[in-house]
Amino acid sequence: MKSMKKYERITAIITSLGGVWIMYYAWHTLKLGSIHVPDAGLLPFLCGVGLVLLGIVWILILQWKRESENEGPAEQRLWHRPLFSLLLMVLYGWAMESVGYITSTLIFVIAWQKIIEHEKWLKTMIIALLGTLAMYALFVYLLKVPIPPEFFAG
Repeated sequence: MKSMKKYERITAIITSLGGVWIMYYAWHTLKLGSIHVPDAGLLPFLCGVGLVLLGIVWILILQWKRESENEGPAEQRLWHRPLFSLLLMVLYGWAMESVGYITSTLIFVIAWQKIIEHEKWLKTMIIALLGTLAMYALFVYLLKVPIPPEFFAG
């Protein structure tokens, strides 16, 4: 389990550093405003603080955690999941602008369920369809956020 803990420590440090970068960007590039009159940078700044705290707590938990038994084949493959997750999220962000919100979200959720979670097709399709519809309804109808149009609709 030693190498797994190593990857977890690296991931926890990257999480904290990412939070610091988000805080810096929000502070210096976006305006924070105040708690009563928030500006564009306040929420990203608070998210950055949350990531820093999450990374620190994660590191502390790893320090206090006991060494487990030897890692098996499943644990040896686990380091691929964060890499695939990051790659999927980057592709999703890129595809959203070029392909459209609904199509890219549907493909993202299907890919996530099959590649990361290894779910069966029926469960994958149910989660993808309901999740995409729920997120569409949330952003379009409740939050009134404009979403990227579908490439085939225009």
